[in-house]
Amino acid sequence: MKKILTAGTAVILSAITSAAAFAAGIPDHRGTSLDAFSIGTSKVSSKVSQYNSIFKQAGDQFGIDPNILAAVCMQESGGVNYQYRSDGSPYPAWGIMQIEYTNNGSFAKFGADQTGCSWTPEDRLDPVKAVPYAAYLLSEALYKYDCDYAKMLQSYNFGPVVLDRIIAAAGDNWLAERANAVSYVNNWPYKTYGDKEYVEHVLRYYRNNIDYVGSKVRLNGSLVRFDNQYPIIDGGTTMIPVRAISEMLGADVGWDPSEQHVYISSGDKLIDLYVGVDKGYINDEPYDIECSAELVNNRVLVPLRFVAEALEVSVVWNGETRTVELYK
Repeated sequence: MKKILTAGTAVILSAITSAAAFAAGIPDHRGTSLDAFSIGTSKVSSKVSQYNSIFKQAGDQFGIDPNILAAVCMQESGGVNYQYRSDGSPYPAWGIMQIEYTNNGSFAKFGADQTGCSWTPEDRLDPVKAVPYAAYLLSEALYKYDCDYAKMLQSYNFGPVVLDRIIAAAGDNWLAERANAVSYVNNWPYKTYGDKEYVEHVLRYYRNNIDYVGSKVRLNGSLVRFDNQYPIIDGGTTMIPVRAISEMLGADVGWDPSEQHVYISSGDKLIDLYVGVDKGYINDEPYDIECSAELVNNRVLVPLRFVAEALEVSVVWNGETRTVELYK
């Protein structure tokens, strides 16, 4: 019986990066310097931490550190489900994640994609729905800005259109230009726009309160975007949606639900994996694997290194950034 070692330096890496992350910043951040920001200097309230399980589930699904979700929630609402002002007039943004009414269409579609039923504007008040949507927005921004967490966070407050205009005008000096955000908004009747120090205000609440098991993947240096379920680290092994890795590596994938069997084919290679079985097969030859295929959010996750190396793709694990680098 052959043995293929799966990704990562086991659970040790998770503990090391988790401990170091809050001293040095955010492990997989790149781009805008965070050196001048005070990270994790303020506490998250119990009104926010009561939603930690929702933050974790949404973060694991959409590749966002759940501690980021908690920090955003703390800054946006302090865990209070805002809806109406004291005079009875509605706020433009509702719920603990303060989702703007301008996102109603996107929010409805997201609900339909996730549950088969469009979500209503009132559903913004449901944390079980609002938090995953916020995680999705942040995830899309993180991919757009190539793991620049400062831009990701400011995008949540300004919106990507306004932020992109600021970046286009100011380049690397975009942080300072946030003070002039109102001049980048069309048909805006007010003298100010958004929170010019939103990044700073959120990061002060970024603390290591919730276990983060996410992992990023880069293919030939480019960050990979995933649909609905991002890779997670399970016992030191990076698990990745089988369809995603197959498509990015140019392989075909099939699924037999009756036998919980997934198979990947490319050229003369056939890889077989079974949910819950700690053996994988390459051209019918068995190999021990450290983590069996598993079902998560209706996606089959498989050990990344086993599949990638079987397809003759180079795999490099960067423990400092929690990133798997693939080269083909």
